[in-house]
Amino acid sequence: MSSIELFVGFKIPDTTAITAFHTIEKLGYSELKKLKREIYYKFYITGNADKFSKKIAKTDILVNANKNNYRVKKEGEQINRESEDLEKIHILVKDIGDSGVGILKTLRERLGLKEINKMEKGIFWTLFFDCGRERAGEIAGEISKKLLYNENYQECRIL
Repeated sequence: MSSIELFVGFKIPDTTAITAFHTIEKLGYSELKKLKREIYYKFYITGNADKFSKKIAKTDILVNANKNNYRVKKEGEQINRESEDLEKIHILVKDIGDSGVGILKTLRERLGLKEINKMEKGIFWTLFFDCGRERAGEIAGEISKKLLYNENYQECRIL
């Protein structure tokens, strides 16, 4: 079994990320220079990973070609790094106990993607800082607790 990660972003301005960024600025975190949000899917599959990657990226219930862009990461690959001089910290926020059963059923039964055994869904935040890696990690932890997730029903991992 292998895993494929799908990151779905927005072609249009992401008002949620913009609002979160300005709120973080008002909280006094001037080291944060940019904030990016993507919808995150992780699929555990059997079969050909390359073939599945091409199929899943064209699935319109996950990626709307008119408003979304996407990137696919296969098992063992690094997260696509943007060429900026800023320090990047990634935060993954997932709902506790959400196994994506509804989407999984649709993908497997209605769209014929039977190679999917299991999936995960979440929000993938990328925070861009103008400070050192250690300080960026500390700030990212504080920001995530204050704004990016609710510990009552979500879990958060700083990657």
